[in-house]
Amino acid sequence: MDFFSRNTALTLVITCSTFFLSCNKTEKPLPQQTRSELPEIKQSPHFSGVSQQAKTVESASMQGSVWLAYFFFTSCGGPCPAMNARVEALQKEFTASNLKFVGISVDPETDTPKALAAYAARFHADSTRWTLLQMPMDSVKSVAVQGFMLAQGKEDDPNLHSTRFVVVDKRGMIRGYFDGLDENEIPKLRKAISGLLAE
Repeated sequence: MDFFSRNTALTLVITCSTFFLSCNKTEKPLPQQTRSELPEIKQSPHFSGVSQQAKTVESASMQGSVWLAYFFFTSCGGPCPAMNARVEALQKEFTASNLKFVGISVDPETDTPKALAAYAARFHADSTRWTLLQMPMDSVKSVAVQGFMLAQGKEDDPNLHSTRFVVVDKRGMIRGYFDGLDENEIPKLRKAISGLLAE
């Protein structure tokens, strides 16, 4: 074999080897979508209540959505307006249809569906995503204390309700608690929502 034949053969061997190795080289995985690092705390409670639209709403209807739960009452002059203003801002910021908000009244005798509807209108609540609920007081206490592990005030003093937001993932797992009145907690809450929506 002459020099040129040997050179051509060597070139072919190198080319084929390079092709073979490149085809069998393990490809780098595509970057994964950002996931939340929040712990799974416990399963969220089952509950049922009457909404501002006078419709029965069950917690099971939240399955497949990320949702934020909190407690309030419409005649509250303290933390409730601030908390609901926070929810209004979150509703505006996060437009995903699978992000829901659930406010549970701690004054069910006063907070009828009509009263809840007026309150919802005050904060421009989108009824397809933001539900205000009336339920019996014993259910409120059970959902708050046993279900969400939140402090609950005396029945005759609704002002003692918790001001924390509870964030629940698409599978119904509680993933975090955030003080609705603490400015420093809101960026953490927004980050938690973003992470859970990405899961």
